[in-house]
Amino acid sequence: MASKTAVTEYRRELRKQNAGKAARRARENKGSTPVFPVHTPEADANAAAKAAQE
Repeated sequence: MASKTAVTEYRRELRKQNAGKAARRARENKGSTPVFPVHTPEADANAAAKAAQE
């Protein structure tokens, strides 16, 4: 028979694994942030202007 400590630690581990399972699945099914352009002409122009100020 397992000790009370071993049983408790096992149960804690199971709870930790299962915590947020529904939220994780929802995030996975929904997807992540949509792709957006990072280097747009406006951003590049602003970067050049900001670099000139420094």
